Amino acid sequence: MDFKKIIDKVSNVWKNIASKANYLSVIDWLSGAKSIGVIWHDKIDGDSLGSVLAMQRWIKNKFPNKKIKAYTNRKYPSVFEFLNPEIEYWENLEIDEDTDLLIILDSANLERLGDLYKNNKKKIDKTSKINIDHHISNDKFWDINIVDWQSPATAQIVYEILKILDVHPMAQMNTLKNGIDDKVALYLLMGILTDTQNFMIPLATDKTLEVAANLIKLWADKQLLINNIFLNKKPEELKLQWLVLDRIKKFEENGVKCYWSYYNQEDLEKLGLDPADSWVGRSLVSILNQISDADFVCLWKLLDDETTVSFRSKAYDVNALAQKLWGGGHKNAAGVKFDKKISIQEIEKMLQKVI
Repeated sequence: MDFKKIIDKVSNVWKNIASKANYLSVIDWLSGAKSIGVIWHDKIDGDSLGSVLAMQRWIKNKFPNKKIKAYTNRKYPSVFEFLNPEIEYWENLEIDEDTDLLIILDSANLERLGDLYKNNKKKIDKTSKINIDHHISNDKFWDINIVDWQSPATAQIVYEILKILDVHPMAQMNTLKNGIDDKVALYLLMGILTDTQNFMIPLATDKTLEVAANLIKLWADKQLLINNIFLNKKPEELKLQWLVLDRIKKFEENGVKCYWSYYNQEDLEKLGLDPADSWVGRSLVSILNQISDADFVCLWKLLDDETTVSFRSKAYDVNALAQKLWGGGHKNAAGVKFDKKISIQEIEKMLQKVI
């Protein structure tokens, strides 16, 4: 008798029961709220944007009389223009004072909200918060914490929540309309496709594929997403890719092999690319991760006032590495942001420090 399998099975049963109880508590908070804000981390990506848009539309579908707004302090990347996202954004944006519930998606902590948190700290701190996320580094300090670091995308967790809430009697009191319509399904599929790198990461399991298949059955247009997000690069972005590949360097310490490269603000401006667009260059670290003998790879984006570094691996724990630099993420994908420009000379010193 395999006791480990029995224990794992029992553990999963209790985990599912606990998760469903947590999911159902969301409906109570939604029902009691009058004005709802949905927010996410400041470096907008497909998972954060897709999760926010899906949650916003589902609430509008099921609770049409409630006020619901999505907030960010910066514009979403231009690659997502085809969605015409309905979100509030501008510098120094203030959250409406009557907001009595905040749903925070795909953010491991409040600081990840960036300037939106800095500009609205008092309001955010005193407002009830629902935390839905998949980062292993999540602080779990809000009123409701639905955090599953084994999920490859926050959008997958949102789907599991909405699937249960869709048929809840309280969600059907106001309308018989299906909450997960074709647009909600499209947004969630976008989150899953972008954060799993089209199912390439280890956390993308049979469950992820099943969820994606269900979303496609709900009329999520997979090809629309692929054509507009993954097969939609400007020639200048391909030139940036050439620069990054030409600059690849190898660093080896304590038997660990790292390949790294970088691009800077001057590169982007010369190519006519927007340094503030967080999607530009985002896929390049995954290309570096194709290097066969790399334990991990990293790509540095060196702007005049900040530096971001993205780590990727096939097996190496880059989350532990990123945490040494006060960042975080997942075992195979993590990142760090510095509020200053890092020099090329400093990069290898930092790698030596954390390996």
